[in-house]
Amino acid sequence: MNDENREKEQLIEELKTLRNRLANLERVEKSVLQAKNEWENTFDTVKDLIFITDRDGIARRVNRSLADKLGVQPQDLIGKPCRDIFRCRHKGTENCSLVKIQQGLSIREHETEIPFLGIWVIAHIYAVYTPSMELDYIIHAYRDITEHRRLEKQLLQLQKVEAIAQLAGGVAHEFNNLLTGIIGNLGLAKLQLNTESEEYLFIERAYNSAEIASGIVKRLLTFASKLQDTYSVISVNDIVLKVVSMLRETINPRIKILVHIHKDLWAVMANPVQISNMLISLLTNAHDAIIECLEGLFKHECKEKESFGITINVENTKIDDNYSKLYADARPGEFVLITISDNGRGMDAETQKHIFEPFFTTRRMGTGKGLGLATVYGIVKQYKGWINVHSEVGSGTTVKVYLPRAKPY
Repeated sequence: MNDENREKEQLIEELKTLRNRLANLERVEKSVLQAKNEWENTFDTVKDLIFITDRDGIARRVNRSLADKLGVQPQDLIGKPCRDIFRCRHKGTENCSLVKIQQGLSIREHETEIPFLGIWVIAHIYAVYTPSMELDYIIHAYRDITEHRRLEKQLLQLQKVEAIAQLAGGVAHEFNNLLTGIIGNLGLAKLQLNTESEEYLFIERAYNSAEIASGIVKRLLTFASKLQDTYSVISVNDIVLKVVSMLRETINPRIKILVHIHKDLWAVMANPVQISNMLISLLTNAHDAIIECLEGLFKHECKEKESFGITINVENTKIDDNYSKLYADARPGEFVLITISDNGRGMDAETQKHIFEPFFTTRRMGTGKGLGLATVYGIVKQYKGWINVHSEVGSGTTVKVYLPRAKPY
């Protein structure tokens, strides 16, 4: 009887032990399943483009971000070579990351372009080895830096223009001092001469040339934001209407001008003459771009259109942090936005890089000094604003000028 009891007790203990083991296995299984789900959620939630390939570059697993970028489902990419997924132009060459890893070389993080997606990425590639140090699989992680590169290019372009502005401003300041003396002395010389004399004629020509040179120097000083200016609270609407009224009398009648203004437009703190000059320069550029099409000068760049026109839109706008991150010189706040659009010749990307540089012009020889947009740039920067330009060859150009709202008193 005692033996039977002992056997029963032993059997009960073994059953308890087995039950505990099963409970532990269930907990471990739950933990493993939870870790698997967390890993899969992380893998598919992270914004980086991640995929895992075997040693031959065949995709084993692809995350949701990469599949969405390619416009397919993740399972559609399983079993495909990475060179086909990314249409790699380096496949099988020494520049191919897969070839380097297969050769046992380490891969440092590097920037690369994926042309067919139109993006730039920082590529991180990690090789995973078996305990016997054989290549097992490869983890590829790409971080999209397209927006960062775009802002970086904007910043470099701004720095370039600022450097040119400083150089131009310094030179212009020295020339302005010289011209002041020259014009003053020529003026005095004119007072001493008979207006009918040949000498007076020579002095008059020199004086007029010096005045023209002085005007150019002042525009360079404006570009460099070094020209002394007086500010007042002004309505951009009033200035736009006056400038457009004046231009309508002089421009080609085949060009239509449409104006849209906000009736409760905020005021800005600026010099009305400078704002007028800015508008005249921008509208003149728009007019000239259309005239080039009307005269048939750039038939391959000017698309056929029913009509040609310039549209001016003036409105209030609030810039938030998200928008200001899109442009290197933008900042949050309240602004008056002036948008001038034309459907003329347009510009390519290379031309747009230089449009604010002094003496750069796309006009025919002898038809432009190249100071118009440089002066506009200086005026807008002087008032703590900024300019965005979007242009496509054959479609036209849109210029957006942001001027800070005057602080209400």
